[in-house]
Amino acid sequence: MPVMPRRTETRERILRAAVDTLATQGFSTSTARAIAATGGFAPGVIYYHFEDLEDLLLAAMRHSSDSRMERYTARTSGVRGARELLPALRELYEEDVATGHIAAVQELVAGAVGATRLAEGVRAEIRRWEDFTETLIGRLLGDSPLAALIPGREAAMAAMAFYLGLEMLTHLDGDRGRSDTLFAAAAGLADMLDALAGLTGGDEQG
Repeated sequence: MPVMPRRTETRERILRAAVDTLATQGFSTSTARAIAATGGFAPGVIYYHFEDLEDLLLAAMRHSSDSRMERYTARTSGVRGARELLPALRELYEEDVATGHIAAVQELVAGAVGATRLAEGVRAEIRRWEDFTETLIGRLLGDSPLAALIPGREAAMAAMAFYLGLEMLTHLDGDRGRSDTLFAAAAGLADMLDALAGLTGGDEQG
């Protein structure tokens, strides 16, 4: 394994600390001092690597998003049909929760209100995930009859809204069982979508 240059290693440490602080303490208390305390370094180190706190928070979102996008792309590659996709999405969602990615993104979405530069950066990342989701939906539907009935972009936007909303509700009531219930309930819908798309059990095995 190649040795990471010290500057790069320090930057990675700061980015990870920013994500962890956002996820556990929230946007309003994710100050330079709080992030430094999480990462175990002096607050001044942040300004050696980043222009200001907003620059760090946006970089942290991109850093976490890049890592998760790579994982999502690999995990969903070759998936055929909604029934096969469902356990992959459940696994990925649980990873998003465990790594603090989804909580950090949610905090940045909320905190970006009224902050033009931050809002633009957050919107850019959300659009990137909408692009990915739209492509995934299009690949799953293929040339089936459903492709003409389900608008890809709108479906991708709805999926993103559901994703962020699920974490918000789960965070509010502290009930992680909520996501388990929803994924279990989605199994029947996934079967129905596959049937409508012409992906029967026999076709999937062939």
